[in-house]
Amino acid sequence: MKATLLIKNIENCYTCDSSFQILKHAYIAIHHDKIIDIGTGSYMNWIEPTTRVIDAVGETVIPAMIDCHYQGFRNVRLGDQLRENNAALYAMSQNGILTLLTSDPKVQRKELTQDVFLTKTKSSYPVIETESDYFEDKPKQFLLSCGFGSLNRYVYSFQPICHHLFTMMQVSSQALLEGMTSLPAKEFHLTDRGSLEVGKCADILILQVPTIEHYFQTIGRPLIHRMIKNGIQFYPQWMVC
Repeated sequence: MKATLLIKNIENCYTCDSSFQILKHAYIAIHHDKIIDIGTGSYMNWIEPTTRVIDAVGETVIPAMIDCHYQGFRNVRLGDQLRENNAALYAMSQNGILTLLTSDPKVQRKELTQDVFLTKTKSSYPVIETESDYFEDKPKQFLLSCGFGSLNRYVYSFQPICHHLFTMMQVSSQALLEGMTSLPAKEFHLTDRGSLEVGKCADILILQVPTIEHYFQTIGRPLIHRMIKNGIQFYPQWMVC
């Protein structure tokens, strides 16, 4: 078995696995929708003539983001809810949020570029949507959410809250990254995603920065270079393997 897609020359690969490994000058080999190898060194044994290759030199790779508390549009006419939710979910997908959890059964879906799962379970971790949510207790571990659908809150990206927590409140980059990838996946039993490991779904973001700290320090600039869902790049353009 060879790779259908291979990402090479990754400056820093944040696996978000249980030991929070950060692999330098790494590669990820993908066969259709699954990761089949991740590491450093030679990747040539995974390549065949039909393998699509992405060069991520100087870039950071992380798992695709997960929003654990999407509420959506509830205070609009029923006929407008579908249209408004579609627009909101598309905007969130353009900011790297490729999996969401919601308590609204009308919003659940599974599409080529984004999954929305229905859940009735509350998280045992605190959910941070605003800086005041963090300021009260300053938890060491937490889940992140844009809080979309909360009162007067229409935020489509994790970038603003991450920037504030990282730069103003000195929250660690590991806590922030885990709060929007591996911890929500673990908490809501999404065992096929949330980290970059062999056998997991190839839901991957490639960022135009050398480290995740650069991403958290920046606001107002789109830094996502490529997005991959189930092993297929769909942003900035589709790349069929």
